[in-house]
Order: sequence, then C-alpha cells, then structure tokens
Amino acid sequence: MSKILIVEDEPIIANGLAAMINSINSKINITITGYAKEALKYAKDINYDVFLLDIQLKDYSGFELAKEIRNINNYKLTPIVFITAVPTRELMAFKEIHCYDYIVKPFKEETVKTILETIINYGVIKEEDTYLKLKQKEYTYFIKQDEIIYIESQNRKIFISTIKERIELSTYTLSQLLKELNTNFIQCHRGYIVNINYIEKIDKGNNDIYIKGAELPISIGRKYRDLIRSKLK
Repeated sequence: MSKILIVEDEPIIANGLAAMINSINSKINITITGYAKEALKYAKDINYDVFLLDIQLKDYSGFELAKEIRNINNYKLTPIVFITAVPTRELMAFKEIHCYDYIVKPFKEETVKTILETIINYGVIKEEDTYLKLKQKEYTYFIKQDEIIYIESQNRKIFISTIKERIELSTYTLSQLLKELNTNFIQCHRGYIVNINYIEKIDKGNNDIYIKGAELPISIGRKYRDLIRSKLK
C-alpha cells in the first residue's frame, strides 16, 4: 500500500512535493492537507507509509503533530520527513520524534528527490497488495483486490461485492478492512468502501457515486467529502 500524507499549508510547496513524488512513482497515492486536525483524522482512517510534515503550520506545531502521530500504534516506526525553513531545529526533530529526514525551504528539487527516492525505492513503502485474506469460521477467503467493486456494512455484517460473487462476513469492520486494502479503495460513507476503478461517475450536486455493478448510487457522507475531493481531484 503506497500512501503518503503531505501536511503543508502552502499550496505551491505541497503541490510541488506531490509532483516530485509522482515523477518518482506515479502509483503512489498522495493526500494533501494544510491542517493538523484534518491530518490526524486521515492518519487514523487510512494507513499511511510516509508523512511529510511542515514544522510551522498555521494552526498547529508540526512537532506536536508528529508526536501525536507517533502515539498512534501503526506509526511508531513510520518515516516522518519534516519540511522546515529553520534547519537549526533539525536535532530536536531527530531526538524527540525520531524523524527520518528533513527538507529545508526553499528546497532544491535534487535534494528532495534524493530523500524521497530512498524512501520509495528501497523498501520503506510496501508493495501493493494483490489479495485480501479474510477468515470466516472454518473458511479462509483469498479475494483478488482488483476484482472487488465495493464493500458494504449493514446490520453488523460486511458484504463484499466482486465481479464474480457477493461475500458475506460477520467478523470484520470497514475500518479493519480499509487498513488491509490497497490505494484503489476509499471510504465514501460510514457504510461503504468503493474501488475507484469501478466508479462510473460522481454526481457532485447530490453527492452520489455511481458504481459499476451497483443498482443504486452510493451517497458520499458529509464527513468523507473532503477526503473524496482530495483523493479524486
């Protein structure tokens, strides 16, 4: 699952970093936000492989945000790269947060690419998962992820709709599954995860997603709208 979260409140810098990442590996899924509170929400909802954090955000300290990220069990060892205009604070970052590296603003493209290429190309980012392995009583399912159209949660049960069948499970939650799925999947509603490769169209007026194989459109929940815009822009 190749996912990077960029937390930077200067759009030009954030988009520049995203472009550099895409030039190294276009398959990496990138989320951008300029707000610490939103970043923490994303970090809890999605399993990221790398964080790029601005040290001086408008609404929060990047150091404090990094500490909060480190307090999430999944991210005890996840690489954090700081974006800073004050390089003298780098030692504090390495000591307190155990950050992977830092980028000094205004940055040189060659320097940034060297840091990111090391992270991306030498095994820090995990390879895209092909199968979803799920257990249900005496059965173990191996479901090819690119065949999953959408996943629905209803009455404490999970229904996985694939191009071949519909599988019913009672031992998982959407949050658990989202952490195991690759970057093609996104939660658009508290009851739905969809594979973006099967999205036929999005009705922005009614906040609906039309999915291939689904009889009715799937509503985009209010709390997921910003995430959808960020992922599908």
